[in-house]
Amino acid sequence: MHGDGREGRTSRTRMWGGVLALAVGSYIAGDAAHRLHAAAAIAADWWPWALLGLAALNLLRSALPIGSLIGPLLLAAVALGGLAASGGVARETLADRVVPCALALMGAALVLSAGRAAGTTRVLSTGRADIRNSPSGPLALRAVIGELRADLSETGHAGVVLHVTAIGGHVRLTVPRDALVRIHDTGAVLTRIRAAPEVRPAESGQVFDIHVLGVCGAVSVVGV
Repeated sequence: MHGDGREGRTSRTRMWGGVLALAVGSYIAGDAAHRLHAAAAIAADWWPWALLGLAALNLLRSALPIGSLIGPLLLAAVALGGLAASGGVARETLADRVVPCALALMGAALVLSAGRAAGTTRVLSTGRADIRNSPSGPLALRAVIGELRADLSETGHAGVVLHVTAIGGHVRLTVPRDALVRIHDTGAVLTRIRAAPEVRPAESGQVFDIHVLGVCGAVSVVGV
C-alpha cells in the first residue's frame, strides 16, 4: 500500500514539475528578464481573481466530476469571448487576458482530473481517494485548504491506523458501518470533528484509530 502511494506521489510530482517547467520555459523564451518582470506585475494585479477562480473550481469539483467541467468551461470561454468582442472590448484585451485565463482554467481542470484517482493529499484542491487495499501500517490523509474524500469501506485489515491532517480543509472518511471508530483529537485546534455518536463493539472486528491534527479544519466520519 505504501509503495503504491509513494509511486503515485512521485508520478504526480513529476507531472506537476514537468508542466511547470514547460510553461515557464515556453513563456520566458527569447526575453526572460522582460517577461518575468511582466509576469510579476500581472500576478500582483490579478492574484485575488486567481484565488477566486481556484475557489470556484474546487467548489464545482466537490459537486461534479472534474471531467464534466471541461466542456462547459470551453463553451463559457467562447461565449465570454464573443460577448467581450461585441461589447466593444479591445481586441488586445481579449487576446491578452480573456483567452489566456480560459486556457489556464481548462489546463488546470485537465491536470487535476489526471491526478484525481490516486493520492491521499489534497492541497488547494478537492478530490477522492479509494483505498481498497489493506494498509500495512499507518496511513496519512491530508487536506490543506482543500477537501479529501477517502473511502475506506473496503479495507479488510482488522486494525487501521489513520493520521488525518486538516489545515483549513476538510477530510471526509467513509468506513464500514459495523466498525469501531476511535478518534484521538489532542492535536486538533479550532477543528470540527463529526462522527457517529454511538460507541459499540466492532461487529466486523475492524477498528479504526484516527489521530487528528487540525487547525481551522474539519474531519467527518461516515459509516456505510
